[in-house]
Amino acid sequence: MSCSMTHVYLLGAGFTRAVIGERAPLTRDLMSKLKISKFPEIVDEYERAFPDIEQFLSTVDLRTLHFRQTNNSLSKRFDRIRQELIRQIVGLVDVDVLPVNDLEKVPVLRDFVKRIPNDSRILTLNYDCVLDQGLWLSDRWSPRGGYHLSSFPSDDKENDSKDRILLLKLHGSCNFKDVEDDQEYPNIEITPKIFRGIYSQINSDANDSPHVLVMSYVKKFHNGIMRLWRKAIGALNEAERLIIVGCSLREEDTFLRFALYHFGMKEKTDKFYVDIIDHRRENCEQIREKVKKLVACPDKQQIECFPDGLRAYLEQS
Repeated sequence: MSCSMTHVYLLGAGFTRAVIGERAPLTRDLMSKLKISKFPEIVDEYERAFPDIEQFLSTVDLRTLHFRQTNNSLSKRFDRIRQELIRQIVGLVDVDVLPVNDLEKVPVLRDFVKRIPNDSRILTLNYDCVLDQGLWLSDRWSPRGGYHLSSFPSDDKENDSKDRILLLKLHGSCNFKDVEDDQEYPNIEITPKIFRGIYSQINSDANDSPHVLVMSYVKKFHNGIMRLWRKAIGALNEAERLIIVGCSLREEDTFLRFALYHFGMKEKTDKFYVDIIDHRRENCEQIREKVKKLVACPDKQQIECFPDGLRAYLEQS
């Protein structure tokens, strides 16, 4: 699909829920699914913060940082706890849990992917690979270049992304892997388990740690993720339409809020368009108010809400 207007999509956990159903957890569902009985050191923090996973993980991160300065053995213990929490969170949305092998069986995803204009930039905060698989099965996108990252950061094969669609996974991904601690650029897993029929076994070691930024106010951005954010900011700066699906613009994601300021900066453009897609009018209106305070040139913004969900939005477009 081609379109002269430049599009940027911003997707949150509500997008995956919209296309794949109740199997996909929302952020508010995650904390109740964590198993922490083996970690008595964090039980009190868990109980005080419940059900606010951002508050809980932020507290764990702050304690980890504190012990790095004061107690080496506790620092190592909390690093292990943190890695286990990350593994559990990623495990709730991994490809084994949320597989997409046939687009015809996921009609909302199929229709969404079909309507993405060429040259679009998709900014997603999700770790799952549901959209990645949908894009691959549609034959419009390839993981080679389509992530704006590869196993070799200098090898930018953007032209290999089919319809020049870029999927920028700003918080990392289930198939972004770290071999070593503090690895700056993730290895990207490209295997038939994720991309049906790709006949590759690249970075397929199941023991590698997932390269993700969890829901905490304390975030450590490695160079690989920063490269994606720089591309996202550039895309927002050049876009004329922003489509927000299932993303509540949470307060803890200060980097996203900064990035959104760049939407509306494109020169010689008199009007910008924002589509907010969510469930319930109240949710949409809350997001609208946040958007108006974040984007550049709010007087040039035409913001429209679609409170009946993604399926209804696709049927209208």
